Amino acid sequence: MRQTLTRRQLLGSVAVATTGTVAGCVGGGEPEDVEDLDMGGENDDEVDPEYDIEDQPDDTAATFVTPEDGDTVSSPVSIEGDVEGIELAPAGSKAIGEGHLHVLVDRECFEEGRIIYGPSSSAQADGVYHWGDGQSEDEIELEPGEYDLCLQISDGTHRAFGDTDEITITVEE
Repeated sequence: MRQTLTRRQLLGSVAVATTGTVAGCVGGGEPEDVEDLDMGGENDDEVDPEYDIEDQPDDTAATFVTPEDGDTVSSPVSIEGDVEGIELAPAGSKAIGEGHLHVLVDRECFEEGRIIYGPSSSAQADGVYHWGDGQSEDEIELEPGEYDLCLQISDGTHRAFGDTDEITITVEE
C-alpha cells in the first residue's frame, strides 16, 4: 500500500531532516545520532544476528607505514597503513576478523564501538577519509600546514574497533 503525504507532512519532514543536518554541520563534529546514519548503501541487511563488535580479535591494530611521525611531505600525501589481527576487506557486511581503514585528518580517533561516519564528500571535508575498498594505501590532497592523522579500523558497517595509530606530519608548499 502506497502512503501519500500531505504537503504539510512533507514540509515538516524536510524541516526536521534539514535541522538535523545543519545541527551536525554547525557543531563541527559528527551528527548527534550516528547510529542511524545511512553509510552509503552498505548492506546491513546481510548482517549475522549473532555478530557483536566485541567478538573482533583483541590484538587488532592499525599502524601507519608511511609517512612516519614528524615527516615533512608534499601534497598529495601518499599514505600507507598496515593492520594486525584482521584481514582488510571491502566495507559491507560485518564479519569477525575483517575490517577496513579510515584516515582521520585533524580529528580525534573515534571511540571503540562508535560509527565512523562517511563515505561522502562532506565526510572528507570534515577530515574523514574512507578506504572502503579494503585498500591499505591512498593519496590525500592537503594544503600546506601541520596535520594530526589517525589511522583507524572499522568493521563492514563502520563501527570502530582495535588500536589506532596517530602521527603528526607537515605538508610543505
